[in-house]
Amino acid sequence: MTEQEMPINTPCPVCGNRTLRYRANELEIPHFGKCLETLIYCTSCGFKHTDIMILETREPTRYEMKIETENDMNARVVRSTSGTITIPELGAKLEPGPYSEAFITNVEGVLNRFVDILLQLLHTYPAKKGEILDVMRKIGYIRHGKMNATIILEDPFGNSAIISDKATKRKLTKDEIKNLKTGEITVDLRNHEE
Repeated sequence: MTEQEMPINTPCPVCGNRTLRYRANELEIPHFGKCLETLIYCTSCGFKHTDIMILETREPTRYEMKIETENDMNARVVRSTSGTITIPELGAKLEPGPYSEAFITNVEGVLNRFVDILLQLLHTYPAKKGEILDVMRKIGYIRHGKMNATIILEDPFGNSAIISDKATKRKLTKDEIKNLKTGEITVDLRNHEE
């Protein structure tokens, strides 16, 4: 499949103009095989939404990696739209939902995603300021190798991965697959460990 592009007769969610375009391109991504990269963008305001859909399914997998040093920030994290990322020491979880985007980043990029949501929570729940700042402080410690943590990536379709010699990989059990939830980024401020 070569790259395809076409207009979409739907208003832009940002500016409301009917100037959305859709682009799709099939590509081969190492570790994942055939994928469909999609882009919806507005020629009026610049809004864009990208996604990568894995066209193959694999064995349900769980990756786990200990974060112990600043060098661990560079481990590659590939999350498909069906992947769940958990950092138990922070009470933080990124779950798939209806607007999930696939992404390729590193451990530091995952931590940055959690910081972004914590900043939003800080404005939304000012009464939780102490707990939110405590989690953000812990993220800083993890980044600088002053606090150990664990990053867990679970994907019932096997299309996500942590690419590092330190990462362990195993097949998910049926119970683990059943317990994977659909949702959005959550940070449990009631139950994080020191």
